[in-house]
Amino acid sequence: MRRNIWIFTLFFISINMLSFAQVPKWAMTNSHKKYPSSKYLLGVGISNGKTEAIELARADVAKQIQVKIESELETIEQEISSGDRTKLSSEIISKTKSAVSETIAGIEIKETKFIKGKYYILAILNKQNYLAEIEQKMDNIVAETEKYIQSARKLAGSGNIFNALDSYISAQNTIPEFYVKRGLYIALTGRNYGGTNTVSAADILSEIRSVLSGIDIKIISGNNQSALIGTFLGEPVVAKVFYIDNSGSEIGIKWYPVIIKYANGEILSKLGAGEDGKIGISVLATPTGASSKQGSLIFTLGLSNLPEIFRDDLSKIQMSVVYDILTADIAFTVRIASTSGELLQNLAERVSAWINENGFKVNPSSKIVVSGTAATTNEKIINSPAGKQYFVDVELNLILIDMDSEKQLSSVTASGRGLAIGSKESAFEQACNNMNVSKSKFAAFLQAAIQQ
Repeated sequence: MRRNIWIFTLFFISINMLSFAQVPKWAMTNSHKKYPSSKYLLGVGISNGKTEAIELARADVAKQIQVKIESELETIEQEISSGDRTKLSSEIISKTKSAVSETIAGIEIKETKFIKGKYYILAILNKQNYLAEIEQKMDNIVAETEKYIQSARKLAGSGNIFNALDSYISAQNTIPEFYVKRGLYIALTGRNYGGTNTVSAADILSEIRSVLSGIDIKIISGNNQSALIGTFLGEPVVAKVFYIDNSGSEIGIKWYPVIIKYANGEILSKLGAGEDGKIGISVLATPTGASSKQGSLIFTLGLSNLPEIFRDDLSKIQMSVVYDILTADIAFTVRIASTSGELLQNLAERVSAWINENGFKVNPSSKIVVSGTAATTNEKIINSPAGKQYFVDVELNLILIDMDSEKQLSSVTASGRGLAIGSKESAFEQACNNMNVSKSKFAAFLQAAIQQ
């Protein structure tokens, strides 16, 4: 019995050794004398299905590159300044990872063995051929990037900043693909590529910021004027958006959008600079601060056309203009009522405050009357856990009347919104408390009393 068991054991071992001997040596060692590791990457796939075995062999090659390239991702991040990492570096890393997870062009299936119901597949990647392809693609990217950069420099030099930024951004957009190719190259060779002609994300970003740092705005003329309140300053205010290039030359920036607002925050206008970077605007003398005898404007650069990553570079650029305001010794009577004829004392006091802010007085015996009617233009009921809430829009139509001549001199409209629980009347009162009017339009409204 023992003899039979021994014979069976020897037979079983012999069969297994025979089967093991049939398995290709390269499948066990992941090496092949015809394809030395100095010139080839080898991948092995084993499966019951031939297609799956081929894909496994290809994936084995890709995995080896994946392992080698992981260390490159940290180096890539360090090459990009910390303030600009968010979008650019994540795009590079994402593309790099996906590049090696995909089937790499150039992988060849060199041997296929079918033994005992299993397929054994040998895949190889010729490093020299693959590197030559990567080098060519990197050279093409470098040439394309340089073309964009040269175009950007030329456009910036002519004051065409927006198109220059478009070209710089196009150059920047080539960077992720370059880093992907370079990462693969380093992973396969262990050495860098390109020398002085390599593309640097940091260099492009630095050059963009250098251009942006040369942008500024200045007042050419129209500062320190004086005018009667509600009238236009005698001369337009002229500003210039410009760029200082590397040689120190001042170049007007074409078509740059400029936001012009009073110091109290009211926007006067949004205009685009001309071919020479200049922009001119007529200004209504309007009080903008605590004093009714002075006003100021602020010129800032529009940022909506800039990529968000660069907006902070220009957000603090601004220039101010100041002007003196002359007032006449005129007083006004204020009468404000609802559409039902009810006098609205709180709203009258608010309008009186606006008159005082403009340097005028309120006197109930004055023959120049500011008369207004407040009307609800929109109302809505909102159900909430606290109960019914009433929302209203209220419009205040003001007219300026000379009682001696019974002539209407001017008009202006103010508006307010109110929200209150319990009653529409409370919401109306809240809207009156929130009533606002354009400062410049109200100054012009009062000015009509001087001009009569």
